[in-house]
Amino acid sequence: MRVTRWLGLAMCVATGVAHAEMVSVVQITDMRGLTAFEVMSREEYAAIQKEIKEEMAVYQAAAADAKKEWDANKENKLPFQGNRIKPRSAKKVGADFSDREKADKRKAQLEERAAEKQLEEMEKESKKKKGKESEDDIAKEEARVKAYDDAFAMISKRMGDKLGRPVPSIGFAFEAAPEKGGDAKKDDKKADKKDEKKAGGH
Repeated sequence: MRVTRWLGLAMCVATGVAHAEMVSVVQITDMRGLTAFEVMSREEYAAIQKEIKEEMAVYQAAAADAKKEWDANKENKLPFQGNRIKPRSAKKVGADFSDREKADKRKAQLEERAAEKQLEEMEKESKKKKGKESEDDIAKEEARVKAYDDAFAMISKRMGDKLGRPVPSIGFAFEAAPEKGGDAKKDDKKADKKDEKKAGGH
């Protein structure tokens, strides 16, 4: 009887461990439409879905407030670009894995494919633009990009204020307004150089 009980307990522990190790490859799309892939446990996936639900709850009000501010500023010649900014999303890609190593390999494949696709799109775009753009066209495009970046920053900041945390973005975590971004990056570079000198000196 004891042996049977022990085996039963061992089986429960083994299945519990296997269950706990189940991971998924998750595609995360940020508010600018940029995508990344992460290997997540069920708990991590549940946590990101909870975060996204919170973000969706404040998104409409944040976007509406940002649009009001944008429209009130007479210096803004272009319409508010908020309709191109969407709340984050996260979805599982394919079946779950019991082996994290296999999940990591799948993630690497998906990242490689996404990078290739992005490169192809960039090449197509640059071929379209080659020789067709005047200085006026370039200035207009730059103004559109700035208007989009400003709209993203305004919505992100309002969402962050309402949530009490920054809204994660792929590539960087948004925390400051865009006009401060350039200086902050310069300061970071200066700090990095100082650290490098210190490291070299020791």
